[in-house]
Amino acid sequence: MHITQTSSTREKVLEIIKREKQATVKELTHELGITPMAIRGHLSKLENDNMIAVSTVRQKLGRPLQVFSLTNKGESRFPKQYGNFAVELLNDVERLDDGGTLNKLIQMREERIIEERLEFLERASTKEKKLKLYCELISKLGQMPELKKISENNFLLNINNCALLEIATSYPFCCDSEKKIITEVFSEAKVTQLKNIINSDNCCSYQFEF
Repeated sequence: MHITQTSSTREKVLEIIKREKQATVKELTHELGITPMAIRGHLSKLENDNMIAVSTVRQKLGRPLQVFSLTNKGESRFPKQYGNFAVELLNDVERLDDGGTLNKLIQMREERIIEERLEFLERASTKEKKLKLYCELISKLGQMPELKKISENNFLLNINNCALLEIATSYPFCCDSEKKIITEVFSEAKVTQLKNIINSDNCCSYQFEF
């Protein structure tokens, strides 16, 4: 993909803020050698894209100072090794006793999540509201859910982002575990998985028949 000078400059702005933890217009101007007006233009665009946040710091003398820092979205532009770490950890745990401890940990996680989600969904007065609340919950986990009502008792849930994709690729049982959680949380429905991201589908898709 061709990178324009403008996007390249914004990447440099993000890199400086990442390195320094926070930065001012003056500091960025000095670092990049461009005008304060140009810097403010890049910062405005990055703020609109929710890549950076601005806070105001009062000084003893002069005007309050605007300080820019990365948001979570901005932080996500930089490589993380969480997936690799988790896979390596699972590998080591599995070697302890041929998977016995790992299976217990998976079971404990399932039971905890099922209990937490059932408690969260207690306030739902209808099956549709329960599904919508569930979507609200997993949306906060970055799963990008999309709920479609097929009929009065038939719904389709598409999960467009697999937060565990890197782990699930090495340990497919993560997908089985996720399906078990959904099936237990919606025990009043027949839950059928229609698509799976690790099978190169565009999403994980579940059908609910009440």
